[in-house]
Amino acid sequence: METDPNKCLRCGGQLQSIGVEEFRVGGSSGGWKLVFGEWAELGEGLLSLEVFACTQCRKAELRVPTRS
Repeated sequence: METDPNKCLRCGGQLQSIGVEEFRVGGSSGGWKLVFGEWAELGEGLLSLEVFACTQCRKAELRVPTRS
């Protein structure tokens, strides 16, 4: 059973790409940030994800961007 990747999984509406966004991952939180300040962010990285939004129900979906 194949599904259309451009259709919303919830309502079947059309998905529209909003663009590629960078999400921060890793690093430290909580008390470590208070103690070490910006040094706590050394393990942090960026994860690129393409954001899609349904034109009907307005739910968002994240995907790994295609490389061209």
